[in-house]
Amino acid sequence: MKRKSGSAAFTLIEVTVAIAMVGTFVSFLLATNSNVLGLLRTAKDNVSASQALQERVEQMRIANWVQITDAAYLKNTLFAANTNSTGALSTPVETITVSAHPARAGFATAQIVRQNNVTTIVSTNAALKDERMVRVDVKLVWKGFPRNRQRVRATTALVAQGGITK
Repeated sequence: MKRKSGSAAFTLIEVTVAIAMVGTFVSFLLATNSNVLGLLRTAKDNVSASQALQERVEQMRIANWVQITDAAYLKNTLFAANTNSTGALSTPVETITVSAHPARAGFATAQIVRQNNVTTIVSTNAALKDERMVRVDVKLVWKGFPRNRQRVRATTALVAQGGITK
């Protein structure tokens, strides 16, 4: 048999370059996968936070005017337990603030905070029940991805005394 004049094997340099290219490609895939998983976790946390805010607003819908403007009711009933959605969040802090609408300078608000399964009344104002409309701000703060960065979601509802009348 006669040998061909060209070499049919790969040289060491060619093999090394090929392995380096495959290694770079695999590293790129792993980095991309890590970023995508982080984005998915952030999206999951954002959805959980939005659902938690919606749950709080829905809980308020069944309360009457005196209850919505009473800080003790909000503390003992509305904020008595975590929402189903906050269980997935890291160290959630929920805050509800009830204020007169339209806002007036010097008029106190009612504010309740739930943190570490403890609910605290920060401020109260019994005169809120005499208002015709209040603004209810619900805020949720938690530690999220990446590096336990602080994340915030909030919503606002305007509630009128007496609701819709003819």
